[in-house]
Parts: sequence; C-alpha cells; structure tokens
Amino acid sequence: MRRRQFEGVRSGRWKVESRKLPTTFYFLLSFIASACATPASAPLFPTATPSPIIITVIADGQTQRFALTRPMTVREALLQAGFTIGETDRTEPAPFTRLSDGMTVRLVRVRETFETEQVVVPFESQVIANEGLPRGERRLLQAGANGLAELTYRIVFEDGVQVSRSVINRVILKEPTPEIITVGAQTAFTVVPITGTLAYLSGGNAWIMRGDSSRRTPLTTGGDLDGFVFDLSPDGQALLYSRTFTDTRSPQFDRVFNTLWVITLTQTVRAPQPALNLPVSNTLYAEWSPVQTVSPTIAFSTGEKNPRGPLLWQANNDLWLMSWWTNPRTRQLEFLQTPVVETNSGGLYGWWGTGYAFALDGQRIAYARTDSIGLIDLATFQRTELTQFAPFNSRQEWAWYPTLRWAEGDWLYTVTHGAPLGFELPEDSPVFDVTALSPGLQLELNLVPRAGIFANPAPSPRLATTEGERPIRIAFLQAIEPNTSPQSRYRLAVMDRDGSNLRLVFPPDEQPGFEAGAAFSWSPDGRLIAAIYQGNLWLIDPDSGVSQQLTGDGLTTRVEWGR
Repeated sequence: MRRRQFEGVRSGRWKVESRKLPTTFYFLLSFIASACATPASAPLFPTATPSPIIITVIADGQTQRFALTRPMTVREALLQAGFTIGETDRTEPAPFTRLSDGMTVRLVRVRETFETEQVVVPFESQVIANEGLPRGERRLLQAGANGLAELTYRIVFEDGVQVSRSVINRVILKEPTPEIITVGAQTAFTVVPITGTLAYLSGGNAWIMRGDSSRRTPLTTGGDLDGFVFDLSPDGQALLYSRTFTDTRSPQFDRVFNTLWVITLTQTVRAPQPALNLPVSNTLYAEWSPVQTVSPTIAFSTGEKNPRGPLLWQANNDLWLMSWWTNPRTRQLEFLQTPVVETNSGGLYGWWGTGYAFALDGQRIAYARTDSIGLIDLATFQRTELTQFAPFNSRQEWAWYPTLRWAEGDWLYTVTHGAPLGFELPEDSPVFDVTALSPGLQLELNLVPRAGIFANPAPSPRLATTEGERPIRIAFLQAIEPNTSPQSRYRLAVMDRDGSNLRLVFPPDEQPGFEAGAAFSWSPDGRLIAAIYQGNLWLIDPDSGVSQQLTGDGLTTRVEWGR
C-alpha cells in the first residue's frame, strides 16, 4: 500500500494521513449525496387529493347542490351558499349539525302574525233545588245573558303555508250572566208556623223562612258561601255572610280566599236582592253589633291565604270594628274601620285563630284563644283575662278554642278544658266542661262536667209572655262518648241557666246523635230550637220533646233565627 506523508511546522500544522477506504463506504456516500440532491418541492411519500362534500339544499322553493371543500355545520354551509337565516326560520337538520357527503339540508322560512277577534261567551244554566216549590215545578229565577271575550291568536306560516293557529291571550270584556232555574223539591213535611226570620245555609246558598215553613226563599244563588260568616242581624232584617273568592283572573287571587257581603231582607222576598260587597276580605269571623244604631256596625277578624300550609288560611288574630253610612252630599257609601286588636301570633296554636262574641251591651267583646278566655273593653281597648286552661292538642291539622255566647244578666256561657282524668298530660285531657263566667262577679261555674269539646252552649232569649217572663234556658250538645268527644256524636240537651233540670231532648235514644259541631239556634221567643240534624233542618220543642223535620235535601250546614 502506497502512503504519502506530509509534515509541517509543529506549531499550528496538522498531520494528515491518507489511506485507501473500502468500496462499500464509497457506495453509501454516493447514496446519501443523491438523496440530498433531490428537489425540496417533491414529497418524500405520495398523498391523495381530498374529495369535495356534496350536499343538497332545499330553500325558497328551489333545490340546489353545493360542493363543500371542507367539513362544516348546516348553518355555516347555508351562510357560505349565500342564504340568510331569520330569527324564526328553522333548518332540518339542526343548525349545528356537522355535514357529511350526500346529506340534504332544508331551510324552512317561518313567519308569525297576530290577530284579535271578539267572540261570544255563552251563559251557563244553573239548576238549584227549591223546597219552597212543589216537587217538579220549574221556575226561572234569573234570565241568562251571553258575555263577550276578546281573543288574540298567534298564526304560524312555514314556507308560506299556515301550520298553526293558537290562542295566546283571552280577555273577558263582559261576564256572562248565568241562567238560574229553580226546581221544586218540596217534600211532604207538615207545614209549621215560623216566628220571625229563620235563615239557613244550604248547598252553599242562603235561604230564609218567614211566616211558615212552606215559604222558603233563596237569598243567594251562586252556591259559593263558605260558612265562615253567617250572621243574622238582631232585628232580622240583614244577613252578613262570606263568599269563596274564585276569580282566577284577578291579581288578588293568590292573596284572597273569601269576601264579606251583607244583604238586606225586605218584608216580602221573592227574588235575590242586591247584596253589598263590604271592603273586607279573608274574613274568619264577623258579627253584627247587638246594639242597633243609625250606622250598621260589625266586628270582624281576618287571616292570610296560605296555600302551602295544612290550611287554606292562617289567622291574624286581629279584631276590627266597621261602620258604614251614606254620605248625604255624594250619596256614596263611606266606611270607617277601627282597629281593636293588632295582628298577633295568638298564642299556642294561634294559626287556627281567635273566637269573639259581642256582649249584649255592645260595649265589650269576649275573646277565646286555645288556652284562655278574656274580655275587651271597646272604649279603652283594655283586655281582662277571665280564665285559663291547658290548650288541647288535637294531633291533627286543626286546633280548638271554645265558642262564646252571652246571656241576659251579663253571664258568658262557654266550654273550658278540664284537668286530666289520669296520667295523661294536661294538653291530652279528654275533659271539657260547660262553664258560666261572670265578669262583674268574677265567678267561674262549671255547670256540666265532661259535656264534650263541641258542647257549644247557647242561652235562650229572655222575653215577657202572657204567662209572665220566660226564664232563660241553656241548650248545649252532650257528647255520647265524653272521653273521646272530638270523634263522638252528641245529643241536644237543655237545662236551666244554673245547670239544674238538665234533660236530653233530641234525637231519641234509638237514633244516631248529632255530628260533632252541629249548629242550632233558639227561636226569638225562646220556645223552640232549630237544629241541623243529618244535614237537614229540624224544629225541636225542648218542653214536650216534639220535633219536626223542615228540609230534606241533606245540604244544610248553618242556621240563625232572629226577629
């Protein structure tokens, strides 16, 4: 092997030695050089050209095909193709759907219009039973009249074709007047004379009897009296009552559950009289003042609508006086409302409410809570507590406070919760006594032990008769099962005002008793008792025990008897 060797100056010179390399090394170098000489624009590996996406668009009455150079959504494709998309327009498929080859897109032009028209609202026909007419006889009580409503329609067009027409608003321009027809339902009961005015609540309507039991007249026809208030004025010439509030279109519907009304009774009532809607709502209690003045006066208490609670209402435990009169200058009614007791919790179980009762002098009002009874002086608004007792725990969605009734001589008759019989807690005691309270003498007399929670004693009027003055008697309901009186049935009992001469008068022993809380009322002459038994109105003579059924519809719930 031939070798050449160069030598140079040691400082800064290199010593290079040249040798002959193998042939394979030269081949590898030539391959690399040829690779490096390849033009920069040529790919290392071959690639395929992407195919366009072909779609079909149906819009504005035409069908067109478009080629998309890249994937996109329906909305992007339509906009790129030059279509405008309105706010109400819609696409098939949805605007954000990713398109693929061969898909069809439809653009639907949607247009809305609004129209209004007035339409007739047909009147309803109501049929009410009238026990004042012979059975089967029909009589038109009130002629019907159509109402008027304005309807607003929303009309939808798709590609110029109407696809829907719907009502979006309805305004009553004129309420329809229902046609009311009374149908005779008089049963073959013996006709008996009626002293004064006998008012009763049946089927949600107020009725009166005058003269005799065959002369029955409906005072209302709507069937919406709720029974919270049903009070006949002391002179028997006006009825105070409450009606369920059912106007769902009213902005007050979420806040009001009833309204308060008064109707004046004429001497000969042949048709419903115009009633006065008093400026009071959500009334739990209302009562006429026993002292008649030029201006009618009532007391009332209210609650709040409570649709989410166990009850429709929650009591305010307030107390108000209200009088009204006609202004001689304007000839308009004016109302004066005076607060006596402000809204308060009402003590334990106060959500149920507070009971009230006017004293006969009209200057005081007794109150009953679930744990006490007291007196309010209407001149000073001062309160005096008369008695206390343990509140009763019903363990249900109701609470109890006693009823209150005044008698001549300034005695208050009521029910008080007594002490336990055994080891039960005071709030679970089954003892409820008929009690007489004298505010002036500061006396409390338990007249009838264990009479029952719904004994509800009521004194008779004291009136002079040809035989002399009729003594005051006390009617009450005696529980048949006094240890379970909230569930027990009752019998009507009568006694002297001091608790003596007690006797059961109705119903007979072989008949089922009254339901708990049954209503009854003395006649204005203190001789008879009108009572609700099995849903019907009965007259009872407590002296002889003779009774007479007056109605047969089974719908009667309240009764008031006045002069």
